[in-house]
Parts: sequence; structure tokens; C-alpha cells
Amino acid sequence: MGECGAPGDVNSNVLIARSTGDAQLDKAVWQWLSWDKNQKTKEQIESLLQNGKHKELRDRLCCRLTFGTAGLRSAMGAGFCYINDLTVIQSTQGIYKYLERCFSDFKQRGFVVGYDTRGQVTSNCSSKKLAKLTAAVLLAKDVPVYFFSTYVPTPFVPYAVQQLKAVAGVMITASHNRKEDNGYKVGLELEVCSMSQPAPFQYYLRAFGSFWSTCVCTLERQITSSN
Repeated sequence: MGECGAPGDVNSNVLIARSTGDAQLDKAVWQWLSWDKNQKTKEQIESLLQNGKHKELRDRLCCRLTFGTAGLRSAMGAGFCYINDLTVIQSTQGIYKYLERCFSDFKQRGFVVGYDTRGQVTSNCSSKKLAKLTAAVLLAKDVPVYFFSTYVPTPFVPYAVQQLKAVAGVMITASHNRKEDNGYKVGLELEVCSMSQPAPFQYYLRAFGSFWSTCVCTLERQITSSN
């Protein structure tokens, strides 16, 4: 289990309304409540804090998702080790920096985004919403996005990466995992396989406000499952 919060945060000494008695945990709680703009997941953390559920808070906030053989996968819900709006935005910010460094033509070739039908009402979380947030981060950085207009099977994304000569793609899915889970499956152009490097996720922990707009009406290119 890692340290709570992000090292070096200039605002980490700001006190939260109800202290847990653990400075590191307080820092992580403050970060979540400051950065998360999803009311449902924000309320989940607030409820745990108010009810003194410090162990669960630590479990949710003091470890982070890491890239495995198929990207990121976890339960949907509040916390830095869960799949939710904030962690998907953070992940995409890191992926952007990684791809920008590795591919000089990233902003010409673009990125593919697909999603399945998963969703969780209690967290106001769905694969389509997470896909839109992924697209919003990249569009804000002037990266062309190929966004599927409907849910698709996972193989459609690597196929689109190949056919469109995009740099990479993300499929928001947990595949065969339980319905409470979701995932962020990354494929690069060359092998069109999973991205196992843990570094990209660590680049940008703070999610800036402009990325919370999930409007994708300005997508430069759109593909559909019928193409």
C-alpha cells in the first residue's frame, strides 16, 4: 500500500473539515474532495469520513491503480484504486504525456476510443461516460480522436487503430470480469497489445477542470460500428 496522496502537493497541508488523526490520510481525503467533480463518488468519500470509516478510506485512497498486462482494471466507485471519472482522467493525462514523448506525429495520427455497456448508478459511472472523459482530455490537447458512436466489442478498437493508422487506443471495458468492475484497456499501434509500463499513470495526478466537460460534439473524426 502506497503513501496517501501525491508527494509534493503544494496544498497538502490544507486541513479537511473532519480530521482522521492521520496526516497522510487527511492529505489523501483533501485531494479527493478537491479534485473529484463527480457528486456521487465525492459523497461516498464524505460519508466514509463522517462515519469514521478510516480503514476503508485508507484502502480506497492510499493505494493507486497500476498498469497490468491489459491496462487498468478495478471495481467502479470512489477512490484512487477504483475505476471512476477522476482516475480515468488522471490515466489519460499520463497516457497523453507518454505518447507525446514517444510519437512525434501523435497529434496528426490521433487516438481511438471505444466502450462497452457497463455502468454503475451509485457512482454515476458508465463506460460511455468514461470514454467521453478520455476523449475530452485528448481533445483539450489537440489530439484528434476517433470515437465510436455506440458500444462495440473490444477487438473493434485495435482493429480501428490499425486501419486508421492511429497511434493508440483505449477500450473502456472489464471484459469477462464481474459487472461491478470496469477497465481501461490500452493498445499501441505496433503490437496493438496491452501497455504494461506503470510510468504513464504517474505523470499528472491533478485533474484540471476543463477535462470534466464530457461534450464530444467537437470530435474531429468519428467512426461507427458499421464502417
